[in-house]
Amino acid sequence: MYITQLLPLLGLASAAVLRHHRQSNVKCPIIFDGRVPQNLTLGSFDTATSPFSPQFVKGENLAWSQILLLPNTSLSRFDDTGVHKSLEVTINDHSLFHPGGGNLQVGFRRAGLLLKDDKNPIGNDSADAGVVTFHWSIRQDPARALNLSHEYMNVWHEKADYSGNQFTFVGGVVLKQDGGDGFDTPEERNSWKVQDTKNKVVFKTPIKSDAWQNFAIQLDYANNTLQVLYSAGNEPLKQATEPLPNDNVGGGQLQLGIAKKPTETESVVYDGFQEHINGSEGQIYGGVFVENSSGGCVSQ
Repeated sequence: MYITQLLPLLGLASAAVLRHHRQSNVKCPIIFDGRVPQNLTLGSFDTATSPFSPQFVKGENLAWSQILLLPNTSLSRFDDTGVHKSLEVTINDHSLFHPGGGNLQVGFRRAGLLLKDDKNPIGNDSADAGVVTFHWSIRQDPARALNLSHEYMNVWHEKADYSGNQFTFVGGVVLKQDGGDGFDTPEERNSWKVQDTKNKVVFKTPIKSDAWQNFAIQLDYANNTLQVLYSAGNEPLKQATEPLPNDNVGGGQLQLGIAKKPTETESVVYDGFQEHINGSEGQIYGGVFVENSSGGCVSQ
C-alpha cells in the first residue's frame, strides 16, 4: 500500500530532476570552447585560466573582473548542468577602449571577449579553414537593459587584416554607415540582425525578453558561403538561411560582448552621442563554442 502510494511521488521527483538537469547538445568536434566552467570565478577572467584573453578588448584601466558578471540564470541548450554556467558582459560610462598607438575611442562603449586561442592577425588557425560553425546563445537582463535606439554589435568575426567582418550580429537601430537605413522604428529597435561581409542583413528575428535565443553561423571557406541557424528556448537549431555567397578569404577572429555605437555620428569610433548609463547595461551569454563542420556535422 505504502509502496503503491509512493510510486507516483517518486515519478514526480524523477521528472523534476530531469527537468532541472541539462546535458548539452554539442555533437561535433570543438575547435574553440568558450563555455564557462562552473568553477571559474570573476577573478579567473583576469588570468589565463578562463577561455578568453585577459587583455582584450575592454575599457582603459579596467579588469574583466570589474566588467563581467556570473548571473544566476538557466543554462542554454549548449551548456551542461554542473559543468558550465552563464556569463554576462556589461558596459558603463567607463567602457572606452584605447587601442595601442591610437586615440581613445570615445564614440563606442565597448567590452568584447576574444577566445584566447583564436589567433589574429595571423588568420591561419583551425577555425579559418574548411567548414566551421560558430555558436552562441543570448539572454536579456531586465535589470541591465540595452538602449536599443542605439546599434549594438554583440558578436562578430573580424577579418585578419581588420578591414571588416566576415559576419556581424547586431541589435537595435543600425547606423547608415553600417548598412542600416537609420530609421528608428519599433521593429528595427527590437530585432536581432545577422549581416554578411558587405553589411547586408541576411537574417532578422525579434528580441525575446524572457528566453534564451540560440544562433549559429557556418562559414564555408572553400566555397565562400555563410549560413545562419536559429532557435529559441530549448528548441533545436533550424536552418534560417540557405548557404549565401560571402567573402571569407583570410579568416579572422571571433569577438563577443557589447560594442554600443553612438547616434548622430560621422566616424562612429571618435564622435557622436552617448547618453549617461545609469549603472550598467548587460548581455548574458551561454553556449559559446566553435566547431568543425567539415564532415557535415552541426550541433543543433
